[in-house]
Amino acid sequence: MKVDFVVNQHPEVTRIAVMEDGRLMELIVEMADDKHIVGNIYLGKINAVLPGMQAAFVDIGLERSAFLHVSDVREKLADENSFARALMEGKPPRADETRRPIEKVLEKGKRILVQVTKEPIGTKGARVSTRISIAGRYVVSMPGDSVAGVSRKITDRQERSRLRKIVQQVRTEGFGIIARTAGVDKDEESFRTDVVRIVNKWKEIGALTVKSRAPALLHQEHDLITMTVRDLVTPDMNSIVCDSRIVAKQIRRYLKAFDPGVAGKVKYYRGKTPIFDQYGIEKEISGLVRREVLLKSGGSIVIDHTEALVAIDVNTKRYVGRRRQEDTILKTNMEAASEVARQLRLRDLGGIIVIDFIDMDNSSHRDKVVNCLRGELGRDRSPTKTCQVSPMGLVEMTRKRVRPSLVQSMSGVCEHCAGTGRIQTPVSVLTGIERFLERAANGKKHTNMVVTINPIVAKYLMEDDGRRLEYLTARSDRISVHIHEDERMLQAEFKVFSLDSHEDISGLYSPDAGT
Repeated sequence: MKVDFVVNQHPEVTRIAVMEDGRLMELIVEMADDKHIVGNIYLGKINAVLPGMQAAFVDIGLERSAFLHVSDVREKLADENSFARALMEGKPPRADETRRPIEKVLEKGKRILVQVTKEPIGTKGARVSTRISIAGRYVVSMPGDSVAGVSRKITDRQERSRLRKIVQQVRTEGFGIIARTAGVDKDEESFRTDVVRIVNKWKEIGALTVKSRAPALLHQEHDLITMTVRDLVTPDMNSIVCDSRIVAKQIRRYLKAFDPGVAGKVKYYRGKTPIFDQYGIEKEISGLVRREVLLKSGGSIVIDHTEALVAIDVNTKRYVGRRRQEDTILKTNMEAASEVARQLRLRDLGGIIVIDFIDMDNSSHRDKVVNCLRGELGRDRSPTKTCQVSPMGLVEMTRKRVRPSLVQSMSGVCEHCAGTGRIQTPVSVLTGIERFLERAANGKKHTNMVVTINPIVAKYLMEDDGRRLEYLTARSDRISVHIHEDERMLQAEFKVFSLDSHEDISGLYSPDAGT
């Protein structure tokens, strides 16, 4: 498989596209004013301990307090002073997960070392853990741990065995390490150099902890480009193409220090056509906010997502097949399984995901679809778990989410529909106005009113030879109503101004005015 990275650098946003065999599979985006914080290590201060939730809120210097669950608390690491001094000496104590209630381990006002594992999403603050780690090029280092393992993504048995021997040789007492995929075919000296560099970084963090006041940032993850190159670039990568000369030099400098042979694959794009247009990426990005994704055969998948749940529906649409119905359904579902896995990566969707495949009576067909889905998800760097297809054709799965989805990053809530995807019809708006006028007439306080509405509603009001307008303005002989159009008004909105008191009375006679 040919993998290419295309980097688009802009003062306001950095975008990295991951192409597999010429097809966009992943898009990593970072706004200039919204830096990623996953991986950052902070000296925090506990704001509150909640025994009922077995959790604590930690002030790490962000707008909202971070959330720390008892399952993410390692007791010896929670004692930040002794742990920091042990880090300075390069001999952190073994730290197991706590078996005690959180109120027995933490208390309000206590300082604590935590690492961000999940970005703030919506109204929720960041999620943090006392299981802290630093990723190098070839290993991940975890103080207080005893593990010496190999990444699950390395599947070759001989290579796994070789790497396991290397990490046993190079690991430092008190630090657990895991060999990363970038370490495939690398020698022991490369691993040892990486481990020494990270252990020295841990000593710096320990010293900084002792002299800092909470909240404080102790360790910041690399910038998006360096982090992506560190985590995703492998020796068999085809190319990295950048439209910024500075970024190209930055990537070459990093790779020369770790993988000199790969550094030569970095290219500076000099074309006049925007780089994402040149590679056909921009066109695909424009479709990422759409609900419906068309399949090659003519079928489609429809994606709807809330904060915690993603629902995906598979349809044959105009594809009717050539032979048997069950073959048509199998082909559509197989194609959909591949596209669903791609869209999950592209849109960076997470949480609980329910996929409604077209019903399949044949159990072997169901197995084929699930195996296809699992195979495609195997290339996803976010952990996923997939269940079997139910008799109703539903597949439940989960995908780890650490930051807002791409759709959330690229778009905001619609001011017209408030995120529901639907808006009130003109007749519904007029009904609301009628009820408002009835309440006003009963109040006997305001008799002369101007109602301001959107031009679309006004047009509907004037249809049928103005009979709707006549009906609306003649509801009562006790009030006088005038209609005013304003294109700045949303379709579902209306405002009412009293000519008697010269004030806006829109909220005075609304259904909830008395609450």
